[in-house]
Formats: sequence, structure tokens, C-alpha cells
Amino acid sequence: MLKKLLLILGGLVIVLLAAAAAGYYYLLGSPLPQIDGSLRAPGLTRPVTVIRDRWGVPHLYAENVHDLCFAQGWVQAQDRLWQMEMNRRLAAGRLSEIVGEKALPLDRVLRTLGLMRAAEQEVRIASPDDLAALQAFADGVNAHNAARASKLPVEFRLLGLRPEPWIPAHSLGWAKTMALFGGKNWQEEIVRALLVEKLGAEKTAGLLARYRPGTPTVVPPGLEQVASMVAALSPSAAPEPGFLTLPGGASNNWAVHGSRTAAGSPLLANDMHLQLAIPSVWYEMHLSGGGFDVAGLTLPGVPLVIAGHNRDLAWGITFAYVDVQDVYLEKMNPDRPGEYLFENQWRQAELVREEIRVKGLDKPVVHETWWTVHGPVISPLSAEFKGLEHSLALKWSAHDPGGIVAALRRINLSTNWDEFRSAAGDWAEPAMNLAYADRRGNIGYVLASRVPVRASGHGLGPLPGWTGEYEWTGYLPPESKPAFLNPDKGFLATANNRLAGPDYPYYLGADFAPGHRQARILEFLADKDKCTAADCRDLQADLKCLPAAQFIEALNRLKLDTPAARRLLPVLNSWNRVLDPDSAGGAVYAVLFERLLENTFSDEMGSLTGLFLGRGLVPLFPLNGFVFHARVILLDLMSEPDAPWFDDAATAEKETLAEIAARSLEQAAAVLDERMGRDPAGWRWGLIHQVRVQHPLGQVKPLDRLFNLGPFPGGGHFSTVWQSAVTPGPDYDLSAWTASNRHIYDLGDWDASLAAIAPGQSGMVGSPHYGDQMRNWLDVAHHPLLFSRDKIEAAAEGRLVLEP
Repeated sequence: MLKKLLLILGGLVIVLLAAAAAGYYYLLGSPLPQIDGSLRAPGLTRPVTVIRDRWGVPHLYAENVHDLCFAQGWVQAQDRLWQMEMNRRLAAGRLSEIVGEKALPLDRVLRTLGLMRAAEQEVRIASPDDLAALQAFADGVNAHNAARASKLPVEFRLLGLRPEPWIPAHSLGWAKTMALFGGKNWQEEIVRALLVEKLGAEKTAGLLARYRPGTPTVVPPGLEQVASMVAALSPSAAPEPGFLTLPGGASNNWAVHGSRTAAGSPLLANDMHLQLAIPSVWYEMHLSGGGFDVAGLTLPGVPLVIAGHNRDLAWGITFAYVDVQDVYLEKMNPDRPGEYLFENQWRQAELVREEIRVKGLDKPVVHETWWTVHGPVISPLSAEFKGLEHSLALKWSAHDPGGIVAALRRINLSTNWDEFRSAAGDWAEPAMNLAYADRRGNIGYVLASRVPVRASGHGLGPLPGWTGEYEWTGYLPPESKPAFLNPDKGFLATANNRLAGPDYPYYLGADFAPGHRQARILEFLADKDKCTAADCRDLQADLKCLPAAQFIEALNRLKLDTPAARRLLPVLNSWNRVLDPDSAGGAVYAVLFERLLENTFSDEMGSLTGLFLGRGLVPLFPLNGFVFHARVILLDLMSEPDAPWFDDAATAEKETLAEIAARSLEQAAAVLDERMGRDPAGWRWGLIHQVRVQHPLGQVKPLDRLFNLGPFPGGGHFSTVWQSAVTPGPDYDLSAWTASNRHIYDLGDWDASLAAIAPGQSGMVGSPHYGDQMRNWLDVAHHPLLFSRDKIEAAAEGRLVLEP
């Protein structure tokens, strides 16, 4: 009897294990892409070979451009189909269809901003070559989906979803969405307006005037190329100093001339700072065929290579934060819906009416947006806007048809500086700093962006929209935009900082990142007589915090002698100003800075405190650029301990920095004690500054255990080269942007180039490349970005031939 029972139990175990294995294979195994052998791909004209190396990077070899773009669409869909589906739904404001009402506020933002309308318009005016590339890419995605209809990624199966046909507008819609992430100073314009409403114009101007513009610029002062620019426009009017703000940004790139490198050939490094997510925003590829031979970073859903190198040159990108957005105050007619005043005449705005299908609701939600001559009326998007007297409309260059595919195609094919600079003239959005290096030994810089020309000379809005005095009159011609070749010092760098000094004759913007990161990059490179790739790696890992010295010095001048000061200030003073995860001083610095910000401004800002400290206005953006601005202002205020801002309006006494600092130290000590214990020897920045890499479905338990990675201890902060952003308030986790990739291009030997993306190449949770680069990210390590066919063949993990 016992033997029989054991046999039955053993059989049940075997059945359960078999069922679990079958379920695992069905959900996670069967969707994995075929990477060996051959597949029929209807739509190809000739065979395409796809070699995946051991890091999951696909190298595509085609005989013509059509087949290359077709195969790129196919291969991206193999690894990132679910991400591509999410990307296009985000761009179109269609997440509610699969997520439900939770996503409705986000969909309303995207519908109001009209990204897909702009993308569809751009498709209609695309050149035959550009449209052919977009259509071939879309055909490749659709051919893949037809072939894999029964083996879709697990996310589709969990949600009962099937992908719709891909069209060219989906690619451009995602490109427009990335442009939105890279050009969002409309938030800062609105925060300025809200501050004026709350504090008055004079007090707001005095506060914002504490920005000091003496930070490093991308363009060297007095450079011949700038001085000789064509004076096509009259010099811009000098903006009021009170509105020179410093909102945030992300990404670093630099190039080092061969005369300053150990190998004698240029080096170019690039790390772009975006929110870490699963899958990575980037997908590494090598495209060869039809005149192309280019490797680097692609955007899933978009053809060609965004940043990388070809046979002759390399380029890296950072957001330039050119002011391509203006918020206009619109006088609406209260008696006639949609009527607004423009140039002293009433005009009728265009009403765009859309239905948003919402999972769980029987009827679609009707969403309406009024479009004036300036753009969509965005006032309904946030409760923060309701206190303003006028409606708000957003004018944005991305609403005009651009040429991103034309620019990418020409850049990918460029062979020298002149061709590269000319190709950058086609670039529309997002506004980018392009760092350049070529195998002839040159390094250079080009601003790739449309630059609006304004009748007023600046775009420091919100601006009155009814007068006609603040309109755009066109875009700056390419020859008038900043560009230079081979600077005297032998290296160049950009870090979202101010682009040019006062000698540059045209208005580019005011909402740049502080110069701390660029200053540190320049300081580091200046100390290297002969730079190496290892040096570039060390710089990408750099966590030195330049503003910490100013902060600590100001505190020490106060001679504070409270219990909290006696505990915390010695930890700060013994700190090496490096925000590594094991740093106790880094933890004190970060928490104390946050408490001092809150205690200085909350009494007078009231409900606007969160916005002033950097909280985003709408669900699409967790942060606005004041997350930098407020910190720069506080550092400046600390040089004036008796400044009125330190007086707490809620008390009868007149406080100074000393009292506010003492209060902040006490609160910081309480936070640190609660989170890490009372002994400062056990405090670590990485214990409270943790990295969690989330998949969209990982927000739901227990799927978080299947999809998400982490937590991991994090380092850095806003001002470090390895940047890591936090949201305003008492949550110090790395919850905003940080390095999403790290690339180092060796112009002397392409196969010696280095690459990394976080967390890995694949979006498939069952793939070995789902999170295999996360350790590289934490250690600032890289994998080889192979380029020559023999090296690629030697490192092959799979070899697939796509047959017509």
C-alpha cells in the first residue's frame, strides 16, 4: 500500500513538474527569438544574414537599403516587440485600452500634445527615400509579427492583446515622444508664471536672478567659427535677468583629439541619462549594406542608428535644451467656446475631438483639445493651472514637420566633417549636442536643432498671445548655429549646460543644466596629458560632487553647536566629496540638502513648494527643471545667511540660515537614524539611494518578482558625472534619470570600442540577455562593440539567415 502511494505521489510530482515546464516554455520559452538557421521573411528581395554576438548585439548584413531597414524592423521586433507596442501606444495616447483608467491622465496629456497628429503630417511630406526607409522598417515588423503570431511575448498573452500593423507614423510618433522628453521647458515657463502669481513679479525676479551665468559653455569663448557666423538676424534682446533659470537635463559626451590620447587617435565617449527601465530605452545594432556600415544605439521602433559610428567617424548625443517651446497666455471668449483674441481680432480655435477607449469602461471617454494659432490649449491638463487668469497654449517646433529620418540617414552615411555638419542641418527634434570625431584625427561639435527666431528676441514665457508681438518668424539657418572643429585645448564636452556665451548673437534658450558636470569633465580631461579608453571609463564612473564644497563651507561658517550638528558635521567634513554608494558623508549631504530646501522655501511657496523643488506638472514627467534651479538658488542664498528667505513666515521670530540649518540638521539626523540606525559608522548613501529597474507589468504583484530587477545600492546625485536623479521629498531612491548607456568609441580601432546598456539587449524575460548587463552598469564595465566581420564571427552566439 505504501509503495503504491509513493508511486502515485511520484507520478503526481512528475505531472506537476511537466506541467510547470510546459507552462514555462509556453509563456517564456516559446516567444524567444530564433537566432540560428534560416527563416522565410516575405517582403525581402535578397537574403539578410543576422549574426548575434555573445552580448546579444545583432549584426545585420544586407545587399540593399530596403532589405537592411526591413531586417532592422524584423530583428527589433524579435527582442523588443512588447516595448515597441508600448512605445507607440504611449505616443498615441492609447495606454488606457490595455491598462484601464489608471492610464487615462497620461493618455489625455499625449492626446492634447498631438504627437501622432504631428507624426502623420511628417509622413505625408517625407521624401521618397525617407518614406521608403520607414515603410521597409514597418514591413519588417509586420512580417515578423505574422510569422510569430502564435508565439507572442508573455506580456501580450497576459493581457490578451495582439499587435496591430506597424505603420511609418508609429516610428515618427516615438521619435516625437523622445523629442518631448528632450524639450520640456514649457514646464519651467508655467512654474515661473505660478511663482509670479504667488509671490509677485518683483520677488520672483529677485529669486530667479540668483542664477549666475558664469558656468562653462559648450562653445569656447571667442572661437573663430562663432565670431564669423552669418548675421542673418538682428541680435536678440537681452532677457530680464530675473528669468534666467537653470532647469534640469541629462547626458554627457566628450571627444579627445589624437594629440591628447595615448594611441594618437581620437576617443569619443557618450552616456545618456534617462530613466532606467525594462527593457532599456536603447537597443544596440550593427547595420551593414546598401552603403551603410554603422554600429551603435537604435531606438526600438525607429529605423537607422541614433548615435554610434560608421567606417569613418563617430558621434555621440546629449540633449541641448534649446528653447523650442513657448507657452502663450490666451484670452478666451467666455461667451463663445473656442474663440480667442489674436492681433486684436477674435479667432475660432480648431476643436480636435477624440475618443479614448478605456479597458473596463463600456463607452469611450471623449477628449477635446482646442488648438489656437500657437498650438494646443494645455490648461485642462493640471489642477495647478486653474489659478491662472488666462488659458495656456503650447507652441512647439515638433508640431511642424521635421526631417529626423533624413538627418539620421545622412549622418549614418557621412564620411567627413563637412558631410556630417551638413547632415545635422536636417535634424529637427529633439535638440541635440552632437560630439564628433573622425579617423582623420578631427574632433568637433554641432548643434543639431531647429532654433526658433522670435520677434521679441527671446522665449522667456509665458507670453501674451493676443498681441502678435511675441510670434515666431522662422528658424535660424544652419550656418548660424554653433559648430566648431578642433578646439585649441584638444578636447570638448557637453553636459546639457549653457551652449554659448554672451558673444553669441542669437537667443538659444535659458533653461540649461548647471555646469557642475561639464566643469568636472573638463577638469578631469585637462589633467590627462594622454587620455586612454580606461580614463574615459573612469570619467563615466566619476562621482565627485563639485557643489558639496560650497555647501559644507557655508555650513561651517555658521559655527553650529547643537547635538545634531555635533553628530553630522564631522561626518560631512571628513567626507571626500565623492558620492559613492558606501559614503556616509554622501548620505548626510543628500538628506540635509533636501531638508534645507524644504525648510527654506515651503513657508512662502506653500502649495507650490513641490513644483519649485522640481516635481513634474503632468504625469508624463516626474520632474521639471526647477529640480536643478532650486538647488542652485539655495547654494547662492547660503552666501547671505541673513537673506529674508531664511526667515520662517510661520513664526514671530526672525530666523537666519543658522536657525534653518539647525532645524534641518535635526530633521536629517532623525531620517538617517530611522533609516540606518543611530551609529553614523553604519550609514551608507547606497542604503537609502537604491536602484530598482521596473518593467511596466512589474508594478503588479506578484509579477514584480518575475519582471523587475533590484534593488541595488546606488551612488551619485544631480551634479555628478555619473548622474542619478531623485524626486523632491523624503524618498531618496534613484527614481528618475541616470546613465542608460555608456559608449567609448576608439577611432584607431573600431573593434576596441566599448559599449553597455542597462539592463540588457532583450525585452524577453526568459532571455539570457534580459538583465545580463546590469552588473556591468553597477561596475561601470563594458562589452566590446565589435565591428569587423571576422571578430563578429568569432564571438557569434547565433547566425540567422532571413530568406525572401
